[in-house]
Amino acid sequence: MVSPSAIVLGALLAMFLVAGAVARFRSDLTRSHIPVIVLALLALTSGALITAEYRAATADAERIDYRVDSQVEGCETAAADRVSEFDELSPDAREVFLSTLRSEGGYTTTENPDQFDISSDADVDNYVRYESECYSVVGYGAGIGSGMYLFVLLFFGIPLTAVLAFLAVYSYRTDSFRIPATVVSVVSVGTAVWLRAVEGTVVPIVATVALLVVAFIWITMGPVRSAER
Repeated sequence: MVSPSAIVLGALLAMFLVAGAVARFRSDLTRSHIPVIVLALLALTSGALITAEYRAATADAERIDYRVDSQVEGCETAAADRVSEFDELSPDAREVFLSTLRSEGGYTTTENPDQFDISSDADVDNYVRYESECYSVVGYGAGIGSGMYLFVLLFFGIPLTAVLAFLAVYSYRTDSFRIPATVVSVVSVGTAVWLRAVEGTVVPIVATVALLVVAFIWITMGPVRSAER
């Protein structure tokens, strides 16, 4: 299985290679445009990742895990307003109950019948009488944590992507290469620190040093004319 370090570092390397190829085969670009192109690729990648992660998180937030357990003591010990006869359930509630029961107690769906209260932090039991037996039905939703994750993702991710895109366009129009080189360096260092914390290996540090050496060259350069090679 490919490690996260290999994927992230491979993506960074691919961005530099693509940027170099674009600058090489476009007559209106120079090698000094490489960090600008990398910055634009970072913005595109950030936007794509945020979109994919938002869709995945939204789908997970809508998923509900149901569990059905037989109650030996019966439904008499439960509060009357928590007990429902199977025939009184809505078609959606019946489908959820039967699907969960037939799947040996565990079933995941996006259905959320009004007759079943969903648990988040603590179990909320719903009781159903079915064929003279009593069963408890518990549905586990994503809870407040999912909403907070989506908020953080959008609150920080969208502005970050917008800033990266703006800096790429601004740097290209003004032939300013210090800004994109600096941003690329910061992203490289941040990626190395994150991978070091996650995997505890020195490979990300070594690979990032090479990127920083290249970035340092661009930082020390002043604006150049796009016609220069």
